[in-house]
Amino acid sequence: MGERIFEQDTCVLAAVEVVYGTDVTPTAAANAMRVKADMTLLDGDQEGMEYDAGRGGSKGSIQRNKRISGTLTGYVAGAGAVDTPPAIGPLLQAAGLKPTITATQKVTYKPVSTGHDSVTLHVFRGKIKHPAVGARCNLEINLGTDALPKFTFNNLMALYVDPTQVGAFQNCDFSGFERPLVTEPVSITKMQLFGQDVNMAQMTFRLGNTVSYRSVTNDESVQITDRRPQVEIVFEEPLLNDFNWWTKLTTYGALAYQLGQDAVDAGQIFELNIANLQLNSIAPTIIDGISHLRCVLDVVPTARDNDFEMIFR
Repeated sequence: MGERIFEQDTCVLAAVEVVYGTDVTPTAAANAMRVKADMTLLDGDQEGMEYDAGRGGSKGSIQRNKRISGTLTGYVAGAGAVDTPPAIGPLLQAAGLKPTITATQKVTYKPVSTGHDSVTLHVFRGKIKHPAVGARCNLEINLGTDALPKFTFNNLMALYVDPTQVGAFQNCDFSGFERPLVTEPVSITKMQLFGQDVNMAQMTFRLGNTVSYRSVTNDESVQITDRRPQVEIVFEEPLLNDFNWWTKLTTYGALAYQLGQDAVDAGQIFELNIANLQLNSIAPTIIDGISHLRCVLDVVPTARDNDFEMIFR
């Protein structure tokens, strides 16, 4: 038995592609992602053969195509400068979000329906490199007070490239990644739903991308073909005289969330703003002996690609 492969030597590099499906050779010095990887490094479709053989048992199968799939999880954190995209930005672009930089002020990410960016991934397991090109994905953001804020890049798919062996371990540089702010009452400076301040305990934003692997004549690709954003939020239930949420089913309102204090946390502030949500469902639930409401809301855009905005500043 030669050199063993240890889990501790896993790392992921990612960079936005210039031409779809063309490897842009990300490096550990410039493109390391501070993420936890759960990847299927050889995925695809197999078709079992069926024929009358005069005997039982398997007839074998044929691999029809190959791809890479999986999930990457990382922390929500700014870049340390108000007008610099976060270091995890390439993965946000792989989820169909486009950044706009406003000098000296902020970086705003909004969804786009066409012209999606793609990324090249290099997943290293020790000295084995698994390249993947044309990667795109879905996105969930957990912003509740019960854990550090996290991005989950799920339903990630990419085109398969044969693995290779390199001569040395990767020396990843994570200096571009800032420490995430803690989601607690002091750091979460704005939490409003339908114009009401709510005592939020849990909140998940789901981008709802439909991500599809496509293999047709003259083209192999991963496409984002639709999105259906949703928010699931749990907050303390108020008295009816304070605000009657039970009458709001199927009505519309806005959501405003800010993590980080103005000026004090400049370069670390994260905002999620959604102008138009529809309350889809409402149900009581108990946390720590206190009644909460669990609400699911659909994001309903009023114009093309104005579903929501994420701001780093």
